[in-house]
Amino acid sequence: MDRVQALCLGVSLAYFSLLTVPALLTYRPEFEPTFLEALVNTALLATVSTSVSVPLGVVLAYGTLPAPWRLIAPVVTFTVSVPHTAIGVLLAPAVFGAGLADTATAVALAMIVVSTPMSFSVLRGAFASLGSCYVEFLRAMGMRGLGVAAMMLRSTRTALVSASVLTWFRSFSELGALLILAHRPLTVGVYVYEEFLRRGAGPVIGASLVLALVALAVAIVLERWSGDAGGR
Repeated sequence: MDRVQALCLGVSLAYFSLLTVPALLTYRPEFEPTFLEALVNTALLATVSTSVSVPLGVVLAYGTLPAPWRLIAPVVTFTVSVPHTAIGVLLAPAVFGAGLADTATAVALAMIVVSTPMSFSVLRGAFASLGSCYVEFLRAMGMRGLGVAAMMLRSTRTALVSASVLTWFRSFSELGALLILAHRPLTVGVYVYEEFLRRGAGPVIGASLVLALVALAVAIVLERWSGDAGGR
């Protein structure tokens, strides 16, 4: 282990400890039955969101690779730099006008809007790494449009899995837009926020730690799988 790796390990442990140790030392974890309801709702709606966002990411990633179409990319990615409460406000006229406030449809829509840039960015980077010669070869073989995109996906399956998992987690963790558009059906972000305002940090420490540890476990599995796949 050289100095940079030792520094990396120290920073990583400090980062993780900051998020877990004080919470465990200060509060006794508690769990409310409502948390399970919020967890199930969020998981299901995040799955719906991902099933839409990833195909959109594929189409956008493929379509914006060549010039001048790459100029379209910021039209999708700009939302990453906008507070998601503002995204919720911008979506509000459409959602409220359609009578969708506090519905599963509003939750899924908010998740799709904020997570699509994630799938798009991951897949676009993976497609770009294949190089223009790869695309030209496929076209020389008579492939066009979505046929080329499908072959590019087959060559970047690790990126597709990563994009799907990251998009799912981005949907799962959404809060800002939901505070504007849909407090119900209850999602984990809204649950933690409401319980914190109502009862303080103690009652939601347990739920927050569970979410953090599950996310960490999935991230470790994904990192190991990506490394193994990259080595083959």
